[in-house]
Amino acid sequence: MYKWVDKEGNISYSDQPPYKGAEQLDTPALSTMPATAAAKKSAPAADEEAEEQTSYTDLKITSPQDDMTVRNNSGNFSIAISIKPALNTSQKHYLSLSMDGKVIKDKLSSTSVSLTNIDRGTHKLSVSVKNKEGKSLRKSKSITVHMHRQIVARKQAR
Repeated sequence: MYKWVDKEGNISYSDQPPYKGAEQLDTPALSTMPATAAAKKSAPAADEEAEEQTSYTDLKITSPQDDMTVRNNSGNFSIAISIKPALNTSQKHYLSLSMDGKVIKDKLSSTSVSLTNIDRGTHKLSVSVKNKEGKSLRKSKSITVHMHRQIVARKQAR
């Protein structure tokens, strides 16, 4: 390290001498300390973080309610999902909605889902939280929904 004073009296420092009149300085050794055991534990390795996954304590369909009748001639209705803690999308978790045992909406990040043109009749709905590999982390209880769609009787030609 070098130190010099210019014509105006300004003191400057550099790692390279600007000219022959610069004074060479000896820098003091840097103080270092090894990491403590507590510091090592607080910083998990990357693969340890990957293993730690969010543990969902509550997952359910809040709307429609179980055993509810939905009357919509187009067969449309919305589903509201409650999840605690919130869906961890940073770990690529997603929701998967099933009806009558078959997945009908997959890779959802929203807790609100709109269904369209659902056949009339009784249906069982459930939702699952899945990780990026598609493994189910938690599944809700099934609810029953009765879809009513009006049938218009047509006159037969004579």
